[in-house]
Amino acid sequence: MNDNNYYIESEIGTLRKLIIHSPDGGIGKIIPGTFADNLYDDIVHLKSMQKEYNHYVMLLLYFLDPAKIDYIKNCQASADEKLKANCFIPGKKEYFNSDKVLEVQHLLELILKDEKVKLRLISAVCSYEESSHKTQLQLEAIDDTALLAKILISGILPKEASGSHEDQYIFPPIPNFIFTRDIGIMIKDHVLLSRMATTARKRESLITKFLAMYFLFKEDPNKVMEVIEDSDFFLYEEMERKARFISIEGGDIMMIHPQHLIVGCSERTSSNAINEIIHTIFSKDLGIEKISVVKIAKNRAQMHIDTIFTQVKRNVWVLYGRYSENIIAAENKVKQSYLRRLMHQPDLVGIEEPEILQFYKPADAFYKPEIDYSVDKKLSGIEELLVQVSVEDYHCDPADVKIIYSGGNEFPYDDREQWTDSCNVVALKEGVVIGYDRNDYTAESFRKNGFDVITTTELFKKFDEGLSPQSIKNTLILLPSAELSRARGGSHCMSMPLLRDRLV
Repeated sequence: MNDNNYYIESEIGTLRKLIIHSPDGGIGKIIPGTFADNLYDDIVHLKSMQKEYNHYVMLLLYFLDPAKIDYIKNCQASADEKLKANCFIPGKKEYFNSDKVLEVQHLLELILKDEKVKLRLISAVCSYEESSHKTQLQLEAIDDTALLAKILISGILPKEASGSHEDQYIFPPIPNFIFTRDIGIMIKDHVLLSRMATTARKRESLITKFLAMYFLFKEDPNKVMEVIEDSDFFLYEEMERKARFISIEGGDIMMIHPQHLIVGCSERTSSNAINEIIHTIFSKDLGIEKISVVKIAKNRAQMHIDTIFTQVKRNVWVLYGRYSENIIAAENKVKQSYLRRLMHQPDLVGIEEPEILQFYKPADAFYKPEIDYSVDKKLSGIEELLVQVSVEDYHCDPADVKIIYSGGNEFPYDDREQWTDSCNVVALKEGVVIGYDRNDYTAESFRKNGFDVITTTELFKKFDEGLSPQSIKNTLILLPSAELSRARGGSHCMSMPLLRDRLV
């Protein structure tokens, strides 16, 4: 175990504490005409989604806080229907309330008990949402902090709180809040706050800042890192401001090794943000010597780098094959062998290739902003980067490094299953990861690479029969995902790890 309350230096150390957010009522308010605004691609059935998500919560509790499993079982066995229904719902007195599996809404409820924080947050949210003064006063008058936390997230002011005959919609929903990976990222014992790229997620950033400052790092706010635009940003004309805009989302940042950080330059994380991240990280004594930047095309289907690859073990990765330079080279060679002759186009371009840049901290430990950090461009692509991490950072034998491909790298299953987050797995401990049950070909690829594959339903039964979660090794655990996958994020997206054991 680590002595710190919050500490992350790898993607695969045994998980001890994380932040999640259960699907809330706002998700059930999305209509087709607002897909683009809300970053959704389909309507989800909220109750079914919540049932699937409860499997995720139960799995986390089995591994991180097993004492809460007995509480939930007792709730489900009770004749009290209210107790059954509410044990998974934050804000209800029956909620399981773990200090290992932390819920955004519950944390928000806790900080709202401080009247000064409550007034500051209400003012900030109402200002951002351009609410009326009447709405602000209504929120300030609510003494029930659990209800207030729910309102600030869901945007729904209940009729009993407003004195109206029906519920009022005072803020837009923030349905992407279930993807807590994006709200911030732990880098050793510091947290880097996100600056969401889209309007739909701005309130998430605001709430997360308050959680960081008044709960997670209340005793040491200097460990909260923020990256913002230069002070003269607002003096530039509109087009220049767009070019200088800073956006950061946690799905593009991986604390991959104690000395190595990976950052994605993507649809959601801007190049200006990465420049500032590099200077910010290297200016602190965090022991990070190398930052690898993975620049990918700005595609909705691959919005963050964790939709393309994630780590399973020191020597095992899951990757979307169309971003593998080896596969790209092979496909381009095949295309060029006949298309050049047919089309007389010697410069035929194949699949767009990502670009890898690696930045190294200067030998001089004292930070000097004027220093140009050394840059290495020798890596040919993502697959070489993954092998490099395994070999150079974790000292694995190159012959033992395995790449598991989305959909078994078989078209069309590679594309279909990447879309439903086959590459977006989170490690409960090294070699034990969570995926979606609908990604059949990817699951089979895990099997072929020596992993057991089991559904949560099957695994929970084995736990109930006496199997210890600590005994599980080299396993892909599959969540039910018919509705969860429609939200466009996997288990990696649905987690903000706060504490992992250090690897030995």
